[in-house]
Amino acid sequence: MKEKVVIIGGKGTAVVIAEQIYDAQIRFGKEIEVIGFAFDDPAFLGGINGWPVLCGTKEAYEKFKDDADIKFVFAMYRSDLLKERIQLRDNLNIPKERYLSFIHPTAYVAKSVRMGQANIVLANCSINCNAVLGDFNTMNTNSSIEHDTVIGNNNFIAAHTCIGSGLKIGNGNFTGLNCSLRNLIRIGDYNLIGMASNVVKDVECGKTLVGNPAHELHK
Repeated sequence: MKEKVVIIGGKGTAVVIAEQIYDAQIRFGKEIEVIGFAFDDPAFLGGINGWPVLCGTKEAYEKFKDDADIKFVFAMYRSDLLKERIQLRDNLNIPKERYLSFIHPTAYVAKSVRMGQANIVLANCSINCNAVLGDFNTMNTNSSIEHDTVIGNNNFIAAHTCIGSGLKIGNGNFTGLNCSLRNLIRIGDYNLIGMASNVVKDVECGKTLVGNPAHELHK
């Protein structure tokens, strides 16, 4: 039976995910279909990239909760408001099992990888042997996670991120475009790693890092 998907959000990554699901359906014959967006911006009421806006974000689950074939993707994360957006998602009270887990057909996931629920892995990503991912991680196009790395929940991995082997990464971290994380280091929770940054040593929690080698940016 074909999985039907409602994307919560309507800009940026939300549209990227919708079009990659469409690609998996049309080009690879996957039994999955985006039926529309749940989004609040009135400027988009006419639709987004050919899909309708079905309802507001807070109405999504109530509207579709009785249709067990419909899964949801939450795609309203922001680098500067990641903790708040995670709380917003949790406040929607959508059961975890109703969220979609999606791996684009061009991604490589080793057979020994262990993943939780509601992870999104987009085109040309690579997750190598014995890596572990928790729940609600978004891995954008052309990113890689090397062997034996353990990643928690609610992490947003922007395109072309390279995460080395043997890392321990906590929860709610945002890695910017084209950044890299060295082997064997530890990353805490709710850190923002700026694009093209090269993280070469342990990071505690709640830090903003930029540069090569990455250093803390004090607000």
